[in-house]
Amino acid sequence: MNFKRLGWLLIVTAVPLTAMEYDLRGQLSTRLSGHYLNENWSGSAGLQYIPQLALTNKLSRDRLVSTEMAVYGYVNSGDSISWDNFQPYRLNVRYASARSEIQLGLQKINFGPAQLLRSLMWFDRLDPRDPLKITEGVYALRFRYNYLNNANTWLWALYGNDDTKGYETQPSVKRKPEFGGRFQLPTRHGEVALTYHQRHPENNNGRIENRIAFDGRWDYILGWWTEAVFQNNHTNADFTYAITIGADYTFGIGNGLYALIEHKINFYPSSDRIMELAYSGRTEWQDYNLLKVSAVMLTYPLTLFDNLMAVGYYSWADNAFYQYIGWQRTYDKLVIDLNFYNYPNAALSGDNATGAGQGLQLILIYNH
Repeated sequence: MNFKRLGWLLIVTAVPLTAMEYDLRGQLSTRLSGHYLNENWSGSAGLQYIPQLALTNKLSRDRLVSTEMAVYGYVNSGDSISWDNFQPYRLNVRYASARSEIQLGLQKINFGPAQLLRSLMWFDRLDPRDPLKITEGVYALRFRYNYLNNANTWLWALYGNDDTKGYETQPSVKRKPEFGGRFQLPTRHGEVALTYHQRHPENNNGRIENRIAFDGRWDYILGWWTEAVFQNNHTNADFTYAITIGADYTFGIGNGLYALIEHKINFYPSSDRIMELAYSGRTEWQDYNLLKVSAVMLTYPLTLFDNLMAVGYYSWADNAFYQYIGWQRTYDKLVIDLNFYNYPNAALSGDNATGAGQGLQLILIYNH
């Protein structure tokens, strides 16, 4: 553990220990998989464990201080066991009152209604296909306030995150903090939100990256949602847009068939038109590169313990179709997950799943 992580640990463990309640739990999982690519089969195995300790000190009826500490450790076939395989997963302290909370340390920050093709995947990489629901955290100070009309405000500052987050391709400059906020407002049949974030990406000549987003979800006959993001780097020649629209519905078939569909568009100026657009101010659809991806997810509960999931992605630019089928059986503490995937050679923009090829994977999860 380096000095930065040690400093966060000292902050977290500074919570008063008097009248402390604790909750110790963990998740042990093992994975066996076979992968077929270029007419060759390969196999792998892995074991991982996430122990988690939560400490809570109730200061009054509606105020408390809590601490969350979790470590992520894994061993894969072919890997040697070393300290590089063990790292902090969650490490934070939180103060909460009736209408507000403030959290400091390594934590998960995610928002937005989309599930499969998330334009608002800024700080996490949650994947609905992952039965473990694992995602990296960020070192941050986050404040949230809830109003009486169910509106809420988020404010955050990030610092000390050396790797890329979410869909980023460049990490942030070291020792440069990031700032942002979000305001969410309830509306008839749903809610809408505005979100802003700024940071200093590496290899960006010192320019600031600004992100502004609008998202909303409404429940009327179907569930409807959208996420729209505008991002620029303080120059007219370097900007992108991302838009996600989606809908879901549960059909009264058998035990209830849940269906979700989403479509995402990323567009940005064509490389040979960037300078012309910057100086002319003209923008037309043919001046943009478009990346279009559609996705559908179906889930069906076979029994009280068994659930089926099918996910498909279609990349319009590559004419490539990605398929994932999974079966999951859940007991009190044990989860069995068996899944099959078929991914083309073309990379799917924004996807964090296993690489190209076909594969079969068995995952056993024990929660205690």
